[in-house]
Amino acid sequence: MTTVEEALGRPDQSADARRARRVAVHTFRPRRSWPAVITGTVVLVLAVVSAAEVIAALAGTPLRLIPVGGATGYAGTTTWSEPSVQIASAVLSLIGLMLIVLALAPGSGHWTALRTDDPALVVGLTRPALRRAVAAAAQGVSGVDGADVTVRGNRLRVHVRTGLRDSADLPARVTEAVEHRLAELAPLRNMRINTDVRYTEG
Repeated sequence: MTTVEEALGRPDQSADARRARRVAVHTFRPRRSWPAVITGTVVLVLAVVSAAEVIAALAGTPLRLIPVGGATGYAGTTTWSEPSVQIASAVLSLIGLMLIVLALAPGSGHWTALRTDDPALVVGLTRPALRRAVAAAAQGVSGVDGADVTVRGNRLRVHVRTGLRDSADLPARVTEAVEHRLAELAPLRNMRINTDVRYTEG
């Protein structure tokens, strides 16, 4: 028998499930490491070279690593209304917006987060492991000689080979077997399944 105190003290399971989902999504969110590293390296090199040029010029012995003489003269005689300045500003703004979009948009993930309903437990499945699990489920269907699986985001494409000439119901049976296996794995995101059947001569 559940007392009122126990009911009040018991954590909300739906709230735990939502929190577990947020934790899993954050943990397995793909990071765009390479664009960040490349951009950071380019900015760092430009900053170091610019600082070295400024310090050397202030000391009276300019390094002249960057030919700034022509650029200085051009900047001194050019106004903001010049088409070249506006085009350069637009290009630089576009590059900045592209970098922001790259930073905010998730990259291609290598993990599929699985549902646990426990915020303290995060479980993920690699794409090769997911492909193997789905392929094993498809190959377990009677009449299937082989199966290949490709994963694109939340879409699964299952290619099966069969020697059966009458295989009209085979796609439905393979899809059902894959759905059953996915229900056991319980991925956080719903997976869309496309099944293709190819007849092969025995």
